Amino acid sequence: MNFGKIGKIASKNNDMFNHLNTKIIIEMVLKGAIVGLFGGIGGATFRYGIQFMDSFRENLMSYTDVTSVILWIILVSFLGIIAYFLLKWEPMSGGSGIPQIEGEMMGLFDMRAVPVAVSKYLGGLFNALAGFSLGREGPSVQLGGAIGKGVSKLFKSTLREERILISAGAAAGLTAAFSAPVSGAVFVFEEVHKSFYPKLVIPTFSAVLVSNFVTSVIFDLKPSLGFSVMKGLPLYYFGHLLLLGVFVGIVGVIFNKVLLGYKTLYNKIKIHNAIKLVITFIAVSAIGYSYHELLGGGNSLVGMLAQHRYAAMYLFMIICGKIFLTSFCFGSGVQGGIFLPILVIGASSGAFMQEIMLTLGMSLPQYLPQIVICAMGGILASTIRSPLLSILLVLEMTNSFNNIYAIGTVTIVSYLVAELLKEPPVYDSLLWRMIKGVVPTSLEQTFFETKIPVTSTKTGKKLKELGIPQHILIVSIERLGAHIVPDANTTLQVGDSLSVSCPKKSTQRNKEIF
Repeated sequence: MNFGKIGKIASKNNDMFNHLNTKIIIEMVLKGAIVGLFGGIGGATFRYGIQFMDSFRENLMSYTDVTSVILWIILVSFLGIIAYFLLKWEPMSGGSGIPQIEGEMMGLFDMRAVPVAVSKYLGGLFNALAGFSLGREGPSVQLGGAIGKGVSKLFKSTLREERILISAGAAAGLTAAFSAPVSGAVFVFEEVHKSFYPKLVIPTFSAVLVSNFVTSVIFDLKPSLGFSVMKGLPLYYFGHLLLLGVFVGIVGVIFNKVLLGYKTLYNKIKIHNAIKLVITFIAVSAIGYSYHELLGGGNSLVGMLAQHRYAAMYLFMIICGKIFLTSFCFGSGVQGGIFLPILVIGASSGAFMQEIMLTLGMSLPQYLPQIVICAMGGILASTIRSPLLSILLVLEMTNSFNNIYAIGTVTIVSYLVAELLKEPPVYDSLLWRMIKGVVPTSLEQTFFETKIPVTSTKTGKKLKELGIPQHILIVSIERLGAHIVPDANTTLQVGDSLSVSCPKKSTQRNKEIF
């Protein structure tokens, strides 16, 4: 095959800018902007709703006389019944929402946009009112994804474009939840798709920019943690960062195991789901009367931990209490995410380690905020296994770019600890539990794009020598701007971008081949 001749023809007629002509680019920008507009509105109002529910709950629970407590128990019992009917109406709305979006990208799920959005929105608000130790980011992601799917239906998009708009909506939702647009985009590239290409990048960035404008300018919402860390941690703290990374890595692994373990236990309890939910709602309230700081997502608690010293034993109790209460709440299957609780566990872990180091004369009090934000990035990396997202999210939420090396160090060490302990990423585990024994709704073919990395063992070999299953078809190869139609004798090279067709039901497994 004459690659030189093919390259000249392809680069002339099918280079990136011709392949993505002006009309296509404008359409992607506009569709992404529409998704970002509605995703931003949905995420911002949901965020305001959560804040209102938190304040309303705190006000109601401040009255501890017998009558007030009884009325509160009646209210949360009613909320438990509502949660049961919302989940029965739309089972796909339960849990975080991030595994559902990832499953949608793999062709494993086909969520109903309107029921998912309504159930996720209302369920998230009611659960916040009850004080569930859950975050708003997972619901915001799925809410944005549902909006993206609704927009795709409006424009009668192809399957590929539908998934891109769902992804853009998910990014817009995360942006609205944290006021972190770069992290919203990186979340889609690193966590959802684990790759990026122009047709995904353009609408995603369009969506996050519009969503951030809506959230920050129209709704006047600031980064959710509400504090900044401008001063960097000195370089001679490098050894301390290694110890911190190991510690939060272990805490992250423990959190994953407890979360999944309780979810298994909850599903084994043989009583009606409505009764289980009512008991869960009442139990959360009972815990809240004794340990109110454990209730809710906990973003205000992160600020307190970063700005004030607490006794080591109190911080240890926060770590344990937040792990078990979050697992207890999330295990029930109600609408709610785990990002914010994970950040609280990370912040309390960092504050705990700082207190230990102060006791041993290894640190100075003024570096508490830096240690706290480093621990937050580290525990995210050990639980969700997306290090770039973990670093950027903490940097954006705290405006702490002077600490990028410190956060990066703890994040990488924590990531490696989780890898060495062989604990799978929490969202992968949750997705596997959802799809176990489930037959996909469709057997139709789908496409995915992948890039050949430097470390690939498949370069320099002919396609016929690679043992690629017959049901997988490499439709085209983009190499240095040229588009090549491969045959059995074509060899792969580092950097090749492949367009691959395969059965929808085995998309993820087929991606791993390359």
